[in-house]
Amino acid sequence: MRAVAAIALAAVAASLFAFATTLQTLEARIAPAEAGLRFALLRRLVRRRTWLVGSAAAVAGWPLQAAALALGSVALVQPALGFALVLLLAFGVRVLGEQVGRREYAGVAAIVVAVGLLGWAAPASTGKFTDAGTAVVLAWLAVAIVAPFALRVARLGDGLTTSVAAGLGWAWVGLGTALLDDALGGRRWVGALLWALGVGAASGGALLAEMTSLQVWPATRAVPVAFAFEMVAPAAAAPALTVHGAGPLGGVPFALALVVAGGGAALLGGSRTVARAVQPDEDP
Repeated sequence: MRAVAAIALAAVAASLFAFATTLQTLEARIAPAEAGLRFALLRRLVRRRTWLVGSAAAVAGWPLQAAALALGSVALVQPALGFALVLLLAFGVRVLGEQVGRREYAGVAAIVVAVGLLGWAAPASTGKFTDAGTAVVLAWLAVAIVAPFALRVARLGDGLTTSVAAGLGWAWVGLGTALLDDALGGRRWVGALLWALGVGAASGGALLAEMTSLQVWPATRAVPVAFAFEMVAPAAAAPALTVHGAGPLGGVPFALALVVAGGGAALLGGSRTVARAVQPDEDP
């Protein structure tokens, strides 16, 4: 029952994240290109009401993600956030009148099957992070924070690079939130505060990279890359970072489910229907 509750909470969080992505993208697309990977981009966006409403939805979704991670493992909750793509698909169909084809049906089926398989194959809880695992997470945090600025200095502000940076940043938010939950459960208040600050910092870096990617790349490319990394990377890394292991049958069902989840994200994220939901002015 805890796994079911975790999936349900993750699905609600995903709906808020999907709504946020749609509204934020509307404003990011009309921001000046020269503001990409700069704080100037976020300073401009925070003055836009539509973007702020989207951001408020994302902020409201994070406690639900945290609650889901308190009930289920990172390996289960992060892939379940792929339901955001399913909701974007539904929005594209119901509101924009887009058509659904075999690609979309296959993407939905892949995500549903993957999450259902993970409900059995994924560990019940994230488990205790090892010392080495915690060190890796801290190093990952540093990368998530500095990536946008490093990419700007290196002049690597293309769509693929910024989408990967965004996906890795949001992936870290999942791991950091799990560590925050663990610290709160153990009443380690200082540690909880530090992990909360880390979540905020990583979110800022991921958001800047994501908004830049949506400026310079079509949604059909930016969305699947970022979502695939956010869904799969923390789940795949969790067995090596914690003591819970890889699940039954030597981790084969777990690994298979992650591959299927990533494939579903690629199919749905690359769908014109989903792209139109994120970015209504997307070219056919």
